[in-house]
Amino acid sequence: MVILTDWQLRELGTKIFEAVGVPGDEAAWVIDCLVESNLKGVDSHGVQWIPEYAKMVQEGKIKPGAKIMVLKETVATALLDGGGGFGYTMAREAMMVTIRKAKEVGVAYSGVRNIHHIGRVGKWAEMALEEEMIGIASQRGGTYIAPWGGIERKLPIAPIAIAIPTGDYPPIVIDMSLGPMAYGRAEILAMRKQKVPMGWLVDNEGKPTDDPTVFCRGEGAQLPLGQTGLGYKGMSLAMVIDIFLGPLIGAFQKQGVFLGAINIETFTPLDEFKKDMNDLVANIKSSKLAPGFEEIMIPGEPEWRERKRRLGEGIFLDDAVYQRILDTANKVGVDTSQYEGEPGTIEISHPSYTLKHRY
Repeated sequence: MVILTDWQLRELGTKIFEAVGVPGDEAAWVIDCLVESNLKGVDSHGVQWIPEYAKMVQEGKIKPGAKIMVLKETVATALLDGGGGFGYTMAREAMMVTIRKAKEVGVAYSGVRNIHHIGRVGKWAEMALEEEMIGIASQRGGTYIAPWGGIERKLPIAPIAIAIPTGDYPPIVIDMSLGPMAYGRAEILAMRKQKVPMGWLVDNEGKPTDDPTVFCRGEGAQLPLGQTGLGYKGMSLAMVIDIFLGPLIGAFQKQGVFLGAINIETFTPLDEFKKDMNDLVANIKSSKLAPGFEEIMIPGEPEWRERKRRLGEGIFLDDAVYQRILDTANKVGVDTSQYEGEPGTIEISHPSYTLKHRY
């Protein structure tokens, strides 16, 4: 592995994107989103995407500098077109619109079509936290999941995030897909020659497999979220998200984004809400611990802790991931001599490769 600081990755990534024609401000914003994912331990949505995004820009599949357009709106809703631009730029603009409407009417939702990958969906839900609101965000994602009773990829992984402010505790940030893992995570696990738990994947014949390389080759499918015998629940949720992000906003079988914001003050005084949230979290954390656990963490807490740790220790990248970034930089004429990084090792004890095995 190689260790780099967040600023090294921000600088190098920005230079790469600028070299392929992305305006400076937009290049810096997209890289900031990717690096923040790495800082929070969500490496599957981090800088490993730099080479792919640079290639998509060069091929005209992502249009830098595109402007978001309002297709239809009411006081509480908006339907927007992303113009084929960077999903990170469009999601930010759309969430700003959503939050502004929620300030006025209490609850607001926006749909965005003609948009590319928006990365870690928790990023957009967290924007509402800055306004002491509850944020909601989802994107269709890749079609990776087999329906309950099937073995072919028919449903989207449908990541969804909900961010909720608290009082004395870190904000609750639920950021999860409705399948076992993101494609980027499968890539990293395959690169590290790690296995996944049985029950996550099936091969082309529908036989269970623990080998993520099978999935990365485009074979088989992920099984829907839920314990053995309960996959129909995950399938149902994935279908609902697919409907919200497809037929509802005119983006069926395309990449759509659905964003929401809830103004807490519309329902209850903010101070009272935070007090109740403190009590709620404290009650959950007071549970007797299961064997092997030292504490109970709420959703989002591992990521906040990991961010603090990585800001101090650096971001660990797999050698192959960083080499692809360096190769991309060299191809577009970016000098990489000051971004060599330091060699390092990190203990990988669970297929999630982060602290997520603890909650």
